[in-house]
Amino acid sequence: MNFIFICPKMSQVFESDDFEIVENKGISVDAAGNKTLDAKIQLSGPCPFCKEKHTFHASELVCPFDTNDAKAESCPHEP
Repeated sequence: MNFIFICPKMSQVFESDDFEIVENKGISVDAAGNKTLDAKIQLSGPCPFCKEKHTFHASELVCPFDTNDAKAESCPHEP
C-alpha cells in the first residue's frame, strides 16, 4: 500500500510503499469522539527529492480522499 508524503525540505509530494510504522501508540479519541492514529511513519529508504530519510507523524500524512486540504487530520473520512 502506498502512502502519500510531502518532503519537508523540498515541499514535493510523492507516494511510497517503502516505510514502516514506528512509535505506534494506537488510536486516540478526543472529547468529540474523533479518532486519530498516534504513530510515526518512517521512510525505509531516502526521500526521492532530498535523499534524506524522513520520519512523519501520522497527522502529517496527506489524506488521499480529501482534495481540499493536504493534512490527514482534516480528512473527514475514516480509514
